[in-house]
Amino acid sequence: MQGIITFSIVEENHTGPIGDDWKYWVEAKVYNEGLKGEAIISVPEHTFPADTIQNPPGPLQSIKIPAGDCGKPVKIKILAEATEVDIFKNDVGKKNIDLSLQCPSANDEPLIVEREIQIGVVETPNLSSKTSLFTIKVRFVLNCE
Repeated sequence: MQGIITFSIVEENHTGPIGDDWKYWVEAKVYNEGLKGEAIISVPEHTFPADTIQNPPGPLQSIKIPAGDCGKPVKIKILAEATEVDIFKNDVGKKNIDLSLQCPSANDEPLIVEREIQIGVVETPNLSSKTSLFTIKVRFVLNCE
């Protein structure tokens, strides 16, 4: 039996003064005795006022990723990049996170994990020391099929 991870972005928010035009992407690589699969979800540029929590624009994107043999440990390496879009020079921040999970066995309920990825984005040039915190909430549903 093989494990499957359903990967989606369920929420976005940002606090701080550096702008309200944002785009971002999140990459997930799944390991279970070696790389089993990977996926990237990209969210295009959209207007997003500060101090707002919302769903990403458009329909919910979900991607299924192979997770290897059921009942074994699974590692998910997450890389995310948030960009505040400017006329002259975009402001970009990145974040890496590793997540370790135990893949359920065939008769077990799916494992649902939500994780917030907080990315600091600094305005460039950094004359004003303005910084925003962009947060992306991702969901992983791990089950055995």
